[in-house]
Amino acid sequence: MEAYLGRLQGGAARTGRELAPISDRNRAVRLVESDARSVESGFAAGVLTVEDGNRVRTLDPRQGTARLVEGDPAHLCWERLPQLAAYVDLLGAGFPPGALRFETPESELRLDLAAVDDDGRVLVLGEAKAEPLQLAKLEALVQTFEGDPGARSCATRDGDAHRLAHRLWATRAPYLWLVAAGARRAFRVHYGRTLRLTAQEALPHAADLWPYGCDGATPAVALPGSEAMTA
Repeated sequence: MEAYLGRLQGGAARTGRELAPISDRNRAVRLVESDARSVESGFAAGVLTVEDGNRVRTLDPRQGTARLVEGDPAHLCWERLPQLAAYVDLLGAGFPPGALRFETPESELRLDLAAVDDDGRVLVLGEAKAEPLQLAKLEALVQTFEGDPGARSCATRDGDAHRLAHRLWATRAPYLWLVAAGARRAFRVHYGRTLRLTAQEALPHAADLWPYGCDGATPAVALPGSEAMTA
């Protein structure tokens, strides 16, 4: 963990800022050693790099901007640690690098994580949050929307669930992966009048998702449900 925090402190310093103190609660709940180890292994292996001291890059050539810290004084982007750890873990599980999308741009719904086929259809949609308790709330609320709630009106107390429901309907992803500090929850997604999530022990194996391999260039995210989008 100290190696990861040192990386963040160095990044903040290179941008002329100081890293704000981290509370005991945040250290206990939001900073998990196993996640930090995964991320540091990703840096050591070269699948993660840092640009300009604060912007982290994955192997996704289409990735949008992903900062490690933000604000002044700088504070941690709390969801970034589990998001990066989950990305490294998927690579370690044999998911093809060219099929993994990370922090997609606005035109691709700003997905935290996605595993796609050769045509860009989302096979696994990943959503990252800072704390495990947030995952339980998402799981419950995302199943309450009748149909695609659309991209608008997300500035509500249920905004995270609203956005996730819209992303699922727009991509028609068959699997959802909710990730947070030290927590991973996999679901099969069923589309009907409402979304229905069926908990799975784990995500499918890479060989099941890509039975013929995945060797092409990284595709843009396809949006088969985009006719339902309202923005």
